[in-house]
Amino acid sequence: MDFFTSEQEQEYEEFWDSLNNENLTEEEYLSRILGPKHLPPKLVIPLTLAYVTIFVSGVVGNIATCVVIIKNSTMRSATNYYLFSLAISDLILLSLGLPNELSGIWQQYPWALGLGLCKIRAYVSEMSSYVSVLTIVAFSMERYLAICHPLRAYAMSGPRRPIMIIIAAWLIAIIAAVPFAIYTKVNYVEYPPDSGINSASSAICAMLLPDMPHFPLYELSCVVFFLIPMLIILAVYTRMGLKIRKSTRNSVTRTGESSAHWDSRQVQSRRSIIRMLSAVVIMFFLCWAPFHAQRLLYVYAQEADYYPDLNEWLYIFSGFLYYFSTTINPILYNLMSLRYREAFKRTVCCGKSRSNGRRPQELNFCRCDSQRVPHVPTIRCSVRYTIDQAKDIFKLSTNHHECEKDTRLPDLHGARDPNRNIINKPLLEDEHPLVREKTSFESTTSGDKSRGSISTASSFL
Repeated sequence: MDFFTSEQEQEYEEFWDSLNNENLTEEEYLSRILGPKHLPPKLVIPLTLAYVTIFVSGVVGNIATCVVIIKNSTMRSATNYYLFSLAISDLILLSLGLPNELSGIWQQYPWALGLGLCKIRAYVSEMSSYVSVLTIVAFSMERYLAICHPLRAYAMSGPRRPIMIIIAAWLIAIIAAVPFAIYTKVNYVEYPPDSGINSASSAICAMLLPDMPHFPLYELSCVVFFLIPMLIILAVYTRMGLKIRKSTRNSVTRTGESSAHWDSRQVQSRRSIIRMLSAVVIMFFLCWAPFHAQRLLYVYAQEADYYPDLNEWLYIFSGFLYYFSTTINPILYNLMSLRYREAFKRTVCCGKSRSNGRRPQELNFCRCDSQRVPHVPTIRCSVRYTIDQAKDIFKLSTNHHECEKDTRLPDLHGARDPNRNIINKPLLEDEHPLVREKTSFESTTSGDKSRGSISTASSFL
């Protein structure tokens, strides 16, 4: 694969000849070839603060995700398996990639960690980013099935399927990142020029254009791990948004004035879900598009007059968004979920209670095991619940005497409010996780299937 034309080669020869004729020190010579060794403080200090903030918030957010899922058995569902995998890949990217990126901001060269760590850095960073993208796609498909095809999602329920998909995603990423480890190396500049002696001060860990493989590596990476995932995410989230919007319209037109308060809360909840779906698509594009654009710019626009300045700023901007994605992922996929926030509160509550030496009988409210929290039976017997669009498969029977007994239990969330929106509360703690995610509230208009199928969206998302 020829990267340079005859005219370009002639220009490069003239450039090197002009440098050879100048009496330059090694530092001056490397600065002319590689650029400044140190970036200006007005750029280094803000970037350092930004990267430190990303590192701390990303590590805390992703570790919290892992701890909450491990400590709460109610969170061990199919979708949360994907979130656990996403958190692990983001932690790898943060811990092994960001410190090196930060050191490169303070000193762009030389690379002092040797060839082995150079290849490992390139491989691990590429692999973990691929895992993150593939996991987001798999998680988006899981959401799509649960909202638009709940019966099909239940038919495929169980931990085996998501675990196999996660393993496949990691294997694909491990294999796809191998070329980056092969072709990335420590590059040197000869000094004195044409002496055959590599300057140790010029070492750079990178995959430079002449050393790239004879196949479009950057182009394939962009198509397979950005364009195709972007189209899939855009399609499924658009479909989910239309489904939720249609259900909202139907519920507003079919209900009477007696349930106006309930419907207004449902409409607001569904609109917030649509906004969150839009945020997922927008943030995915913003975080990954500059990264791939900078790579393609390096391959196809090196000879353009605008390339040096544009590449410098795009490299910094794309790197910031590249690592920012590891911080925004826990926010988009976890903190915006009410079930996750409740599980997080239970985890923190249990930790504080244990550290204070409280007795087990004093921990009734914040249980970290699979036991049901006290308010769940009260909710189960307050009204009738069914599984979305599967009324003939599952029935939740209620017992009059059991309900009378449960109504005497203390309401740990305050006074009872018949208009309280309780869709998002963790119901059916002992049921299958996927079934629990699809549990929906049924009002007296139980014949409205479209309303029942979408009312679970807020608890699932």
